[in-house]
Parts: sequence; C-alpha cells; structure tokens
Amino acid sequence: MSIIANLRALFIGRPAPEEPTPLPPGKTRIHLLIGMFEDESAARRYCYSGGGNTPEQLTVEQPGAFIDTTHVEVSFGDHTELLTKYLGTSQKTGMFEKVNQANTLIVISEPAFAGMPYRLDHTKTLRYAGAFVVSL
Repeated sequence: MSIIANLRALFIGRPAPEEPTPLPPGKTRIHLLIGMFEDESAARRYCYSGGGNTPEQLTVEQPGAFIDTTHVEVSFGDHTELLTKYLGTSQKTGMFEKVNQANTLIVISEPAFAGMPYRLDHTKTLRYAGAFVVSL
C-alpha cells in the first residue's frame, strides 16, 4: 500500500484501497452488490447517470474505488439469469438467499477498476455481497 493511501486512510478513517490479488489465466473477479430501488429505472440511474461532469452515485458512494461503469451490470427483479451467467451451482445456491432479499443485483467486473487499487463496502444504498473469481 502506498504512503498516500495510508495517509488517506488515516485522515478519513476508512481502510485504504488495496491492490487486487492476481488472477489465474482465463479468470476474472466479479463483485456483487444488492439493494432496494423504487423501480428498474431508479437502479439504472444510480449506476449509470452521473450527468455532465459528475460521477455516478454508485461511484460517489464507493469512495475507495474508481468504477468504469461500462463494466457494471444491473439486474432488477429476477436475478436468476445474471447469477447463472457468472456463478457455478454451489456459489449460486448461497447467493440466492442473499440476493432474493433485494430487488436489485449489481455486478461489477474487475476491469471496472482499471488495474487501480480499490475497496468496496456497504453503503447507505447497497450491501456488498462479496467477490467471486469466475471464468471469462
């Protein structure tokens, strides 16, 4: 961790972003976040609409990460298709319990961080459900 990252963590009281662990060939890491939104449009605005030169609310609420939203997927309602796309049967079974408590599932793929250190946390809007190493 860099000196600047350590100082930032000291002054703002949050753990500093960390370098992601290297991935095996043919694999990527995804991060799952869940939340409750009024409707699908509200969920998509949260992730994709920064408006002008302002960042998206997703990025604003995750100050430990730069997030390129071209690598973000949003599922509203039934999350079966998106979970099936990424997770194996054993991983999927455990996630259904967590995810079905919310109407929105957000998947952030590792390339969204552009190789920079990052830290994702629970926010006032989302619960961080974890990271998973998956096949490309």
